[in-house]
Amino acid sequence: MMRSHRIRRAGLACTAAALLGLGAACSGNSGLGRNPIAAPADNVAELTVDFGAPGVRYLNGLFTTVTVCVPGTSDCRDIDHVLVDTGSAGLRVLKSVLTLSLPAATDDSGAVLAECTQFVDSFIWGPLAIADLRMAGEQANNLTIQVIDEMTYPVPSDCTGFSANTAQGLGSNGILGISTFLQDCGSACAEPVGAKSSNPGMYYACASTTVGGCQATAVPVSKQASNPVALFSQDNNGTIVELPSIPADGAPSVTGSLVFGIGTRENNALDGATVMRVSKWGGTFKTTYPANGNPALAFVDTGSNGIYFLDSNTTHIPTCSNPYSVFYCPGSTLNLSAKNQENSGVVTRTVNFSIASAAALLADRTNSAFANLGGPSIDPQSGTSLMGAYFDWGLPFYFGRNVFTALEDQSTPAGVGPLVAF
Repeated sequence: MMRSHRIRRAGLACTAAALLGLGAACSGNSGLGRNPIAAPADNVAELTVDFGAPGVRYLNGLFTTVTVCVPGTSDCRDIDHVLVDTGSAGLRVLKSVLTLSLPAATDDSGAVLAECTQFVDSFIWGPLAIADLRMAGEQANNLTIQVIDEMTYPVPSDCTGFSANTAQGLGSNGILGISTFLQDCGSACAEPVGAKSSNPGMYYACASTTVGGCQATAVPVSKQASNPVALFSQDNNGTIVELPSIPADGAPSVTGSLVFGIGTRENNALDGATVMRVSKWGGTFKTTYPANGNPALAFVDTGSNGIYFLDSNTTHIPTCSNPYSVFYCPGSTLNLSAKNQENSGVVTRTVNFSIASAAALLADRTNSAFANLGGPSIDPQSGTSLMGAYFDWGLPFYFGRNVFTALEDQSTPAGVGPLVAF
């Protein structure tokens, strides 16, 4: 599985669910103990869960504001309601809100580089550009970002799915990918494109603005869309997402903190969090549910708007009727537990969570964040998933917890990443 091509329900959160006004809720994580929210500081950015950008009505989306600048200048734009995504790497911003003339990222021949970022049922397309990024007191200089724009360069025929190239389709003004990955693809995208290559063909060289003017190409890791945290001059080994617990029946909005750095200063210490080492190729660990079940591939991901796990045949939880068929609808709230285990099998931790009826929770139109809602990771209609039955610990997992994400190859007090801790 390739990095940003990892099949996850963020694609749902970014497209159909956003258009329907569907959200997923938090997983009953209240009462878990100490969960301090960091005070304002030069390594702390504010997080908000609300309805999103005007006209979107995004539910259970985690947003922040980023400042994007022309490199080396004070010509900057503040962009709000950028979705914070611990399941991908790189900054992607809608051209319509960027309104900056940024230098293009090009290959050695001078052709403009572009990218097709593929999700479960959707894609975003647009050229790469070079920018400076500012958040709190941190800055990433000469960062390669994706400008979401399908007008300048026609979308290639092999970039398929639902187009999420607008605020309504994307559900936000952009995506801030701060996963365990340093780049959104890595070494595979640096390989020559071909039938026997592991290059997924997500990067393109655009020699012209005509149809077919963009062709799949190899891009060295130094020119790929990159995790901006790695480019900070300090606090550059990872992040912490800190969110409070919320009531079981939901909340109109939620405020938390995005803390940069792990163990680099007093406000980002691990403080006894359980450390889970994850795979470098996918950022994954294992989750077992039910207790006598088989371990499933698992990952944490704020970019997914719910906890998506297994299927009804395994969980014995019924799914909802349309338009909520991507969610579970038990007759009453279920209090569940699952065992998370790092791939070595050495570290395990039991997680308690709850699942309630999506139809009942989403009937409340005043709340943007909810508790106790999830769905199957196996598509209820097709009965398939490219990853099999998996555990996507989406944004609900983060309510009532401080969740650490350490970048690959970066040192932390818990060792060298990639790892997560909570």
